[in-house]
Amino acid sequence: MSDKLKEELLNILKEEKELYQKLFEIAEAKNEALVNNDTDKLVETVENDREVISEIEAKDQERNDKIQEIKAEFEIELEKDSYSNLIKKLPGDWGEALNPIREELIELTDDFHNLNEQNQLLLTQALELNQLSFETIMENIKKEDTTYSKDAKVKKEQPRIINKKG
Repeated sequence: MSDKLKEELLNILKEEKELYQKLFEIAEAKNEALVNNDTDKLVETVENDREVISEIEAKDQERNDKIQEIKAEFEIELEKDSYSNLIKKLPGDWGEALNPIREELIELTDDFHNLNEQNQLLLTQALELNQLSFETIMENIKKEDTTYSKDAKVKKEQPRIINKKG
């Protein structure tokens, strides 16, 4: 039974790793969309992001359930739930099997968080640029007389942010 549990947990971790790799690829696409100012692609990546995050949450729950099953099987009670505390209480071959995939997951999630921080910075900069552009346009509009001249006979052309030509 314990070998079966170890194999099931290992498979869950491998599936989790695949989902995180998929999420990382989406984050790379999001980064590219931000750099290229491609809003359509950005919206698409956000939708994909949500789907994969939902799958990761489900897989995370499955992993936690499996860990509870393992703890019950080995009659393990931990003061603090952590991987290192759990692995100390399990037979040595468990660590040999699980540690490599755990290290890969840690590295992948670290890379993902770094890329996500970069994406957040790009998004913040894009929003600041858009705000500055909008404020500049509005300032220019206010500087010009957008109604009629003093003699009320000569109408100045009103500047427009959007015109009929697109």
